[in-house]
Amino acid sequence: MTELKSYDLPQLEALAEQIKSEIGKREREEEERARRAVEDATAEAERAEAAAKEAAAEAERAARAAEAERLAREAAAQSIRYMHPSNRALTWSGVGPKPDWVNAWLVTGGTLYALEVAAEKLAPRPIPESFKTR
Repeated sequence: MTELKSYDLPQLEALAEQIKSEIGKREREEEERARRAVEDATAEAERAEAAAKEAAAEAERAARAAEAERLAREAAAQSIRYMHPSNRALTWSGVGPKPDWVNAWLVTGGTLYALEVAAEKLAPRPIPESFKTR
C-alpha cells in the first residue's frame, strides 16, 4: 500500500473521490447480484410450485379414474347375480321378473343358490392391475 503522507491535499481529495466512486460501483454490482439471485430463487420456487400443482392434479385425476374403474367393476360384478352353469350367456341380476330360463331351471329341480354359485364361479372378472402389461 502506498504511503498517504507523500500525497498533497488535491491528490488526496481526488483519490478519495475515486474511492467513493469505486465503493458506489461495487455496492450497485452487489445489489444487482442479490436482486438477480432473489429473482432466480423466486422463479425456481414458482416453477417448483407449478410442478407440484400439476403433480397433485395428475394424482387427483388418477385417483378419480381408479375410483371410477373400481365402481364400474363393482357394478359389473353386482349386476350378474345368477348365471346358468352350462350357458354363460344366460344371466340375471335378480331385479325384475324371473327370466324363462330361471323358471325352467327351478322347475327341473335346480335352485337359485346353484345359479348364484355359478355366477360367482363363472362370471367374468376384470384383470388385476398387477397382471396387466404396461
